[in-house]
Amino acid sequence: NDDMIIKELFRRNLENAEIIPDASVKSKLMSRLDWHEFIHFIPNKFNIFYLSGVLIATVAAVLIINSSGRAANQLQDLRIPEKTVSPVKTETIAATVAEPVMHKEKSSFTIPATTNKVQTTDDMVITVMESISDSGKRENNAISSTGFNQALNIKGLFTPSLNNGSKLQIRNTSKKLSFEPSVTEGCAPLKILFNNNLSGNDSCFWSFGDGGTASDRNPEWIFDVEGEYNVVLKTFRSNGNIETSSTLIKVYPKPSARFEIFPDKAILPDDEIRFLNYSTEAVKYKWEFGDGNTSELFEPVHKYQKFGVYDVQLVISSEKGCSDSLVIMNAFAGSVYFIDFPNAFIPNPDGPAGGYYSSKTDESARIFHPSNAGIAEYQLKIFNKTGMLLFETNDINTGWDGYYQGQLCNRGVYIWKVRGNFRNGETFIKMGDVTLLQY
Repeated sequence: NDDMIIKELFRRNLENAEIIPDASVKSKLMSRLDWHEFIHFIPNKFNIFYLSGVLIATVAAVLIINSSGRAANQLQDLRIPEKTVSPVKTETIAATVAEPVMHKEKSSFTIPATTNKVQTTDDMVITVMESISDSGKRENNAISSTGFNQALNIKGLFTPSLNNGSKLQIRNTSKKLSFEPSVTEGCAPLKILFNNNLSGNDSCFWSFGDGGTASDRNPEWIFDVEGEYNVVLKTFRSNGNIETSSTLIKVYPKPSARFEIFPDKAILPDDEIRFLNYSTEAVKYKWEFGDGNTSELFEPVHKYQKFGVYDVQLVISSEKGCSDSLVIMNAFAGSVYFIDFPNAFIPNPDGPAGGYYSSKTDESARIFHPSNAGIAEYQLKIFNKTGMLLFETNDINTGWDGYYQGQLCNRGVYIWKVRGNFRNGETFIKMGDVTLLQY
């Protein structure tokens, strides 16, 4: 009961009292709280994790700065002025001590501290070979500008040595050294001769870019389709080296010349002739009409002065200078001005028909007559072998029916002769023979 009384008195008297701890107690409590927050990851509080990151970054930065300083010291003696370099027109100069790693850039001569390559201009690749010291360890190479300049002054083949006994390998990578095409561009079909610089025991393999290949030393190849082709040559040297060179071949399309004459059954010199141009891939045109006149129009119109045999030619050219031509020989041979006779016929045995014929009836096959067009005046005569006149007419629509004085002539060969004028004023005289057949 005494305990209950004491607790009740304590509660009543101290219930609203403010207890202020001692300063030492407060310091200990705050220290424990700060340590607890430091060792646990709280994003908005500085803790052990942030401290670790700062330390790691500081160490890495120090290492990088020290490494860069050492590299800069090593490069100080390796820089060679770009003016002292001239393209070397030779193949591999020095035998390699170790397998070189070629590096080609357009820049001045520099040798990075961590590599054995020298970067040069586009025409040359220089590789610094590693050397092995007496102790059997690989040593870093160093080039002095003085020694390298002396090496460059040597004309022809040279093998400059480095300070530590290494070899400086200089290789020309110019594409012209491996092979030389006779031409690099032209019109299809384009024929090219490739000349190679193989020695006695070297071999090669060609890839022409259009699916074709060859192993000839100096092959010829025809590119018959327009386009761009990357021709690649792999050269297998007798010393085991493999070299690859390539060049680009440009083949331009060939234009196609084509035209027609309108009207197709022209009457000369009455009709005005139009030339219809269907050519492709062309920008220039030259017409020759066969009578001494020419034109450079796309579709010219021409009028001939008289009937005759004319060969019409069209020559075209493309933007790249590729050309094509088309010639129509005797362009107006199919015109309306002609007359031709058959060499045999079979007369109607039922009696004379009078010689009149029409192309729309079967009777025309039983009448000896010409195929013709453009006839203005006409005379036809038929003779036997002795020269006796059997038939004569001035009508183009009347032929010989094979009868003489109402009697069918005997089978055999007879002579015909025709003369007259075309509508254009041209005259014609022809003679030949015809065989009379009987059933």
